[in-house]
Amino acid sequence: MANKNIYSKMEKAGDVNVQPVFGLDQYLTKFPVDYSPMFAHETIEKTETHIIYKDEYGVLNKNDINITSLPMELEHPVKDRKSWEEYKQHYSPGSIKKRLPPDWNNLTERLKTRDFPIRLGGTNGGFLGFPRQIMGLTTYMMTMYDDPALIDDICETFLNFLLEYYRAIAADIKIDCLLIWEDMAGKMGSLISPAHFKKFLTPRYKAMVNFAKDAGIDIVITDSDGYVEELIPLIVETGVTGMYPFERAAGNDLLRIRKNFPDFQLIGGFDKRVLFADSGKDRIDAELAITAQLLKSGKYIPHMDHFVSPDCTWANFTYYRQALNSIIEEIGN
Repeated sequence: MANKNIYSKMEKAGDVNVQPVFGLDQYLTKFPVDYSPMFAHETIEKTETHIIYKDEYGVLNKNDINITSLPMELEHPVKDRKSWEEYKQHYSPGSIKKRLPPDWNNLTERLKTRDFPIRLGGTNGGFLGFPRQIMGLTTYMMTMYDDPALIDDICETFLNFLLEYYRAIAADIKIDCLLIWEDMAGKMGSLISPAHFKKFLTPRYKAMVNFAKDAGIDIVITDSDGYVEELIPLIVETGVTGMYPFERAAGNDLLRIRKNFPDFQLIGGFDKRVLFADSGKDRIDAELAITAQLLKSGKYIPHMDHFVSPDCTWANFTYYRQALNSIIEEIGN
């Protein structure tokens, strides 16, 4: 029964109400993986307005009682080399089997006849994303300068863990895409310097690309919010084939990116702000004209520049999606 539920969640990933309405393909489905040390959630304090709790990573968080936003991170489990040496024991070789879904053989057999693509990789599954999650952004960034060997050890330990984990999955399941999740930029640009990228991320990205090739995975993409154009040359050098999501509010220009990197795979980049209530069809059409150019260039999947915002109206989304379907059909013919 457990694996039946896992399969159903994967099969119906994405918005199952919108997909049939607009004839959309099944979303790129994330295979369930757990990058945490698998700590039990622990409620520390709960009032009428807020909750303080430790999550599966051991991070102490505070949120509103309904958990309707990102949490405020109060304390992180890895503060220095001593705390990391204790923490890393949860990522030792041989810890993978307990992370795989139960009744593995039946699940893998069922997935052989699936009609949807599967990706490996998700939140915190990257080499900036993971150390930041367990250390907190400030400690992580300071440690890159104060103790770079510690960051190297965290990244290398996590890399070996990922390779063992992913190999166990890919040995029995055909994987269509590998995602390296980082969220390594803000509106003003990258959180780390090119030198730090090359030192801490580049060798691990290359290792993941080599794994993907050996596993027959053709698509390796990086996930980052913010302004990412300055990061793309560094990412391309590693062999990573594409990126997502390309937030327009951060200043990313998809046509410029396509011109500079004609073979780089792009997902997203449609400015969701043109679907807000105060927008008209002319703004949507102007954005769709960019989408059409990108589709004609190839190696592009049209998508919002991130998730569809609650500010988007149903009328505007309907107009956008129907018009996009027509563009796709016309270009396909």
